[in-house]
Amino acid sequence: MSISKKVYFFVRTFPVLSQTFVLNQVKDLKNQGMDVHVLAVNPIDHTSSILTSIFGPDVDEKVSSILPEPHSKKSWVYMLLGALLCACVKQRWPILGLASRLIKKKNFFTAKDLLCLVWHLRNKKIVMENCIAHFGSNGVVLDYLRNAELIDCENLFTVFHGYEISRYDQLTLWKEEYGKLGGKLLPISEHWAESLVNFGANKSSIEVVHMGVDVDTFSFSDKELSSPLQVLSVARATEKKGLKYAIEAILNSELDVHLTLIGDGKLLPSLKMLVEKHSNKSRVTFLGACPPERVSSELKETDLFLLPSVQDSTGDKEGIPVSLMEAMASGVVVLSTIHSGIPELIDDGVSGFLVPERDALAIQEKMKEIIKNPTLSLIRENARAKVDNEFNAATLSKQLLSLITK
Repeated sequence: MSISKKVYFFVRTFPVLSQTFVLNQVKDLKNQGMDVHVLAVNPIDHTSSILTSIFGPDVDEKVSSILPEPHSKKSWVYMLLGALLCACVKQRWPILGLASRLIKKKNFFTAKDLLCLVWHLRNKKIVMENCIAHFGSNGVVLDYLRNAELIDCENLFTVFHGYEISRYDQLTLWKEEYGKLGGKLLPISEHWAESLVNFGANKSSIEVVHMGVDVDTFSFSDKELSSPLQVLSVARATEKKGLKYAIEAILNSELDVHLTLIGDGKLLPSLKMLVEKHSNKSRVTFLGACPPERVSSELKETDLFLLPSVQDSTGDKEGIPVSLMEAMASGVVVLSTIHSGIPELIDDGVSGFLVPERDALAIQEKMKEIIKNPTLSLIRENARAKVDNEFNAATLSKQLLSLITK
């Protein structure tokens, strides 16, 4: 039997600038000769420069959406019509069951959205032999739609990233569904693979596919540590990134050290206030959001990349942060936390350094160890090799392609 070269990506919205992993997979599979299509739930702006740069003049054919317009008051009518369509066909009753469970959990929008999809799919003839759904909840929705024969999808691959498999509100909605989700489950870490098994998923349906970086775009450098020690953090100012602990560690360290913070976010004002009232406030510089060129420039000048990630108050966790991979590929020593899938990337004392979550004192002590460590050159080389061997986007793209065409 001949292998189809057509593959669909199923997402809520496309493109989303912060979801570079989706954009990169689309481009990588397209570059490998696959006929790539994107099916989004929400309406598409076909004039987007990002879309035209990827698909060129074929954008209208290759990228489509299910909902013709954003949700409005008319959506309630579509929801009722979708419910009626489900009630009339036994094969679609499970969708009503899912919508009912969502309503009981007070997630009215998702229930309405699901039933609106039913209505708008009634006359569409979408056939996809292979489909990659990014984020677990999207995989669940597509699985219900294909079982109801509203979408013809033979092979479903669902990628699990982070928030949808860790945040308490998401687990309340989807945890049981993840355990019975059809197709192949592709968590981006062993940590998430273990969670899926705990939720009831069959081990044989799970294969870890890491997110990665284009290693060749990062030039490796092994340099002596500076004085003062130059520390860099690149992250959005959210609770999950643990920047509070990075700042506390730097401000109260016995070392001569300076921290540069790149990134914007809702916690930025409170972080600046924490620095401003401290006697060592000159040790911390906030650069805000910066273009990739500036981030690359700062990375070349830094001695230590610090990302003390934590599980936040909503339950949200990291996947495996790409920023750590980029630093490791560049030859910058990394210091992070024993959190989520990060220990799968960083082997403490071998390819970087790890400390417990929410522990500024541990960060201070680890920095003392780092400046006295005589094997930093070897650790940098190990870090580059780790990314090259296990988190290389080119290799991972081939792994994904082999799964799809198996």
